[in-house]
Amino acid sequence: MTDKLEEVLMPSMGEGVNEATLVKWLKNVGDKVEKNEALLEVSTDKVDTEITSPHSGFLIKTYAKEQDTVMVNNIIAYISESADAKAPDTVAAPTPSSPASVESSTAPSSQAPLTTPPPASHAPIMSQNGPIRTSPLVRKMARDMNLNLAAVAGRGLNGRITKPDVLNFIGKIGGQIQQPQATAAMSTSASLATEKQGGKEYLDGVEVRREPMTKMRQLIADHMVQSVQTSPHVTTTFEMDLGNIVKQREQNKEAFKREHNFNLTYTHFLAHATVQAIKKNMVVNVSVDHHDVLWKDDINLGIAVALESGLIVPVVKQSNDLSLSELAYKINDLVTRARGKKLKPDEVQGGTFSITNPGLYGSLNSNPIINQPQVAILNVGAIIKRPVVINDDIAIRPLIQIGLTFDHRVVDGEGGAKYLADLKEIIEGYEAKL
Repeated sequence: MTDKLEEVLMPSMGEGVNEATLVKWLKNVGDKVEKNEALLEVSTDKVDTEITSPHSGFLIKTYAKEQDTVMVNNIIAYISESADAKAPDTVAAPTPSSPASVESSTAPSSQAPLTTPPPASHAPIMSQNGPIRTSPLVRKMARDMNLNLAAVAGRGLNGRITKPDVLNFIGKIGGQIQQPQATAAMSTSASLATEKQGGKEYLDGVEVRREPMTKMRQLIADHMVQSVQTSPHVTTTFEMDLGNIVKQREQNKEAFKREHNFNLTYTHFLAHATVQAIKKNMVVNVSVDHHDVLWKDDINLGIAVALESGLIVPVVKQSNDLSLSELAYKINDLVTRARGKKLKPDEVQGGTFSITNPGLYGSLNSNPIINQPQVAILNVGAIIKRPVVINDDIAIRPLIQIGLTFDHRVVDGEGGAKYLADLKEIIEGYEAKL
């Protein structure tokens, strides 16, 4: 046996992700752990996932508690082949490339901090001491409020500027911001006026039990508020006859399962048809940057997956030219790993268009919120058999309501309706490409 200590670092969680919240240790100090065995769960603003152990041995010491937010590449634990190995009580954080700016003890004497917003690009924000450590959320707040982050003290890990640091700074300078409503945009709601009596909390006379949101739920909440405040949402819905797809699924599902070892579902057919309709209407596959439209050649299809902790949208990259079988395989793989917390951060990034399917639970129609910076999301309702008139005869057909919610800044009502008209034509004349 050896007392050599092996570092466990908070791993890189994808491009642009600098920190992660430690949700849960899956092993206790003193436990035996095998290489590639799940060691901890982490959450970022992109994904919840399990992190596996980089080494085999005993978990000797941990340096981060559950719910701590840790910068990537920080040491969070040591593993050793010897259960009796000793680890240091503390570890030094990695030296940042440049120190964060330090706020003076008094409010700024000039208006410079209020008139020099940070750059809108991903270029580093500079202070007199070098680049400022912060996050995309904080940079957006600063741009919206015309605030220079060089005047804000960062009290996060390694001097990182956090959302509370920005709000605290605003309070200190007396709210001298041109657009104070932007601060509210990043909060899901104002604080409620509750009362506490006898160790219990009440809202309007009704006893309540306070429970903090999970990290994922917090991020979803902020993202949804930001989306509806960014995009004017419009929804239009078409009813479509799924009879042709139902028939082709019945004809192919047994052979498909034997060959691929998973079920061929209606979601796979509808996702494939969705991509074909996008090819005819690429305006639903863009993003909006102020008064510019960002056109994208790749169709990266996001598939909303409900988890116990919230909603996650893994992305099928470059779905443009995938066959039905290829798309079905990728969707099945992503959904299975999403539910097992096995997704990689880059597998929930880069989506250009999303599908949500509340019809699985019986919903006929709904108005989903766009997943920014996308401009459209497709809502799939339940399949319901109903009598319809076809060529003056009454027939029982499997019908489905499919709605498109789109960003009216760039997609007009005609554009949304044309997309659904093309999708309807594709679905009702669908030919399986297995």
